[in-house]
Amino acid sequence: MKSLKKALLGLAVTAIGAIAMSQPVAAMTLTVTDMKYANPTTASIHSTSTNLNVKAGEFVVTDGTKTFLAWCVDIFQLTTFNQAVKDYKVGVPAGVSRNTVDMLALLATEALSQVVGSETSGAFQLAAWEIVNENSDKYNLDTGNFKADHVSGGAKAIAQNWLTNLPTASAYSVTWYASASKQDLAVFEKLPATVPEPATMALLGLGLLGFAGSRRKQAGRSKA
Repeated sequence: MKSLKKALLGLAVTAIGAIAMSQPVAAMTLTVTDMKYANPTTASIHSTSTNLNVKAGEFVVTDGTKTFLAWCVDIFQLTTFNQAVKDYKVGVPAGVSRNTVDMLALLATEALSQVVGSETSGAFQLAAWEIVNENSDKYNLDTGNFKADHVSGGAKAIAQNWLTNLPTASAYSVTWYASASKQDLAVFEKLPATVPEPATMALLGLGLLGFAGSRRKQAGRSKA
């Protein structure tokens, strides 16, 4: 995947992971300062070309102005804490499919609200790696292009349960920060609740008025 990073598309990821063309953006500087939770999940992860012993969980990141939380979506490069990385761009590498981004958004919808500590943070990270590294929607942490073993605590079972029960509609957007020198990062943001169109609200109001009028008529007849 990293060999394709030089061909970054200037792409913006929408709420359900849909990708729209945009103008190329300038590189930005991001610094991963720490992991959000102490005592992170540990695991051995394996792909077709990578075998690593890792700590899995959510990162704390700063762009020099604001601090935010992000997840690793790249197992082929390393990240060094407190090292400013100056080549990040918002965009999805050419080797990453739209479906992958869609599925990450569904994972966030299913699981992000349940991330409350190191174990669930590690579970979310494992599930994200599984989605990014598989070529189908059949996710299993024991088989395929990405596998995890020797996982501390219950993070693996939690991750597999989330992957098995992904929803069909997304409530999150995904922003992908791509780097040619360090791990790519993903940031998830919850979408605002959908507000009914004015015409729909007017029809709903008429329906309620009609129902109320019918109830009044029935009440009047019962008194006669």
